[in-house]
Amino acid sequence: MTSDATTLPTKRLILFAQDKGGIGKSFVATLLHDFLVERAVRLKAFDLDHANSTFQRYVPEAEFIDTDVDADKLAVLDQLVIALNEHDVVLADNRAAGGAKVQQYLEENRLTALQGEMGFILVFVVIAVDDKDAVSQIADLLDLYGETVRWLVVRNLRDGAEPSVFMASKTRQRLLALGAVEIAVPGLAEVTRNRLQLANLTVGRGRTAPELHLLDRSRCVRFHERMAEEFAKAGALILP
Repeated sequence: MTSDATTLPTKRLILFAQDKGGIGKSFVATLLHDFLVERAVRLKAFDLDHANSTFQRYVPEAEFIDTDVDADKLAVLDQLVIALNEHDVVLADNRAAGGAKVQQYLEENRLTALQGEMGFILVFVVIAVDDKDAVSQIADLLDLYGETVRWLVVRNLRDGAEPSVFMASKTRQRLLALGAVEIAVPGLAEVTRNRLQLANLTVGRGRTAPELHLLDRSRCVRFHERMAEEFAKAGALILP
């Protein structure tokens, strides 16, 4: 898509499109949810992972959509588009190995072609980690969707270093050539991550959670500030 940002439709359908599990999709989805909520965006969130429900555990207001269905029942995903009637942004966290179903839905309903007519833009969030399979999956998505969607690339720095496999890849060059916005998620102290997980709290909610130690709350404050700076770089892409 080559439209200038000032002429973009006001609504966004944001999908985490990768199949790969364990790369931080749900964590990034919670961070993006915090960012959008804090800016009073009219937001609707969905969790497509009915088996593990990681995103919904952190964001209880997210609704489930079970995509583990036969092909003729994939119209359950119509909820993503219908929600745009009353919301400006729809955010959907995908399940591991669930990308094929979402792609099938997009193709069968010509959703990329209908963006202009329906008044929204489709944003793919892809997570870059130091893993060849993850990079390969991003390349496959590029082959399928290219310039028909917008791209937000999130470099997951959970191990403290840039994902070198992705950084040196042709896939990254292709994304940047398409105008992809690239941001980074810094590492969060493991002890704080674990306590947030036990309490089912997002980083944003962890800032004031009385059940967390003051030091954990302080780390959440700093991490939240850094993520606000990162997501702000993609403001024209993710904000209505």
